[in-house]
Amino acid sequence: MALKLSTKLRNQMLNGEDLRRIFEDAVIKIYSGSAPATADLAPTGTLLATISKASGTVSAGEVSTPQETKILIGSFAAGETFTFIDDSISYTYTNTPTLGSAILVAAAFAAVLDAQDPNISAFASGTATIYIQAKYKGVAHTWSSAGTGTQNGSTGAHACADTVANVLADTIRWGVAVDGVISKESATWSGLAVATGTAGYFRMETSSDTDVDDTSNKIFARLQGSVGVSGTEMILSNTTITTGATQTIDTATITLPAS
Repeated sequence: MALKLSTKLRNQMLNGEDLRRIFEDAVIKIYSGSAPATADLAPTGTLLATISKASGTVSAGEVSTPQETKILIGSFAAGETFTFIDDSISYTYTNTPTLGSAILVAAAFAAVLDAQDPNISAFASGTATIYIQAKYKGVAHTWSSAGTGTQNGSTGAHACADTVANVLADTIRWGVAVDGVISKESATWSGLAVATGTAGYFRMETSSDTDVDDTSNKIFARLQGSVGVSGTEMILSNTTITTGATQTIDTATITLPAS
């Protein structure tokens, strides 16, 4: 059995969303029995265990909060520089020729940040304010500003104050992809077994998934695979799961083939 992707997951990926972001607030559910023919169908068999961060309880719809900050542009003289520093990497906009207003500088600077910094999303409002949000939940950043232009009432180097803190839910998330392979983050992935049985298949899904038949609505991103002791998408040292025992996933990788 190869990995099966739900229709929603395929649509999201084809529309430009990455797997890491789609499943940044996810759980893995391990079931007994044979897997459904598609990941859109409701699960079959018995739910044996739900894998979360360090066996934490994940409520329906529980999500993490991405770090956010804002920058108020206060000047717009010709030649002024506006720099945003994301974990020591600098992104700069130079107001040459002058755009003539702080609102237009904010719009131009936000466009530079959104296009060049892969870790954030940025946009400007009509009040010369740039709103910056971490692209991936659970990833903390050190943000600061610099340059000759006025940002948040200051020029030169100064820290950016968070408007929304980085808060982690008890969901699992993935790390940075390297050489076509994405691996689990460093946190422990585990879950307490809620039933006794033989693991047959798993589903990775978001915390909002209600485990219904999604064939018509296509609103849930799901990744499904088989479970065994070898030759399967998920390999366990023992597929016999006993109520009350902790199931731990030490390593997890997803590889995108080159061809």
